[in-house]
Amino acid sequence: MSAHESSWTLRRLHAGELPAPEAQRVQAHAKACEACGAALRSFADAQAAFEAEVPFESFEAGVERARARQASKEQATRSQWVRPLMAVAASVVVLVLARPLLETGGRTDPIQPPVTGNRIKGGAGAELRIGGGAEPQRVASTEAPEALQPGERVRLGYTADAYRYVAALSVDAQGEVTPLYPESGDSLSVEPSAGQRWLPESVEFTGAGAERVVLVLTDAPVSMDALSDAARKAFVAAGRDVTRMAPLDVAGAQTQWILLKP
Repeated sequence: MSAHESSWTLRRLHAGELPAPEAQRVQAHAKACEACGAALRSFADAQAAFEAEVPFESFEAGVERARARQASKEQATRSQWVRPLMAVAASVVVLVLARPLLETGGRTDPIQPPVTGNRIKGGAGAELRIGGGAEPQRVASTEAPEALQPGERVRLGYTADAYRYVAALSVDAQGEVTPLYPESGDSLSVEPSAGQRWLPESVEFTGAGAERVVLVLTDAPVSMDALSDAARKAFVAAGRDVTRMAPLDVAGAQTQWILLKP
């Protein structure tokens, strides 16, 4: 039998996932064992550094802008605007201004946060980070749905590599599509870079049920109308089940996440 607890067991202790009797035993061992105690402290240090990278603090200006967007959306719905993407109140997306990101300077800690961003082509990648609520920040997995807690918001990051444009949208369980970045027009121009960049605002999804978030990197600009149409077609092709949608039929590389709203 090993003299030390496994990294997985120590991670579960740090996350509060162990049953009480086992947690007490492992905690006692970590206090007496220098190696296990150091490993447990490293998890706390890594989590603190992880949360320092992407602050989710909101400002009044962002809240007021979100309210203005909601009022504009309701007015558009009443006037039967030809673009139906803002028609369902349950899929409201609130954008909240956030402070600039803090650079990490290439941290080389041996123990990293348990989930990393998704690499999609060469040096390109994408990441959806969740924070702003009562729970610690975390990176959403692309492999399984990620449950949101009340008050939590998300931020989208990407590594463009050779791609020149980025865009993001979401699709709710009713098939309503909401452009996120940008809200209209063509996709955003980015400077090719090996470093990770963050889109400038945090996003709060209201309502309940599943919401699919799609980030697309392309070589040429693409209109948000075209991306929205592709998302609606993918939703219909999936039998109107947002959790079963295939990648959008657009050129470039894309990453998708399923979020479960409380």
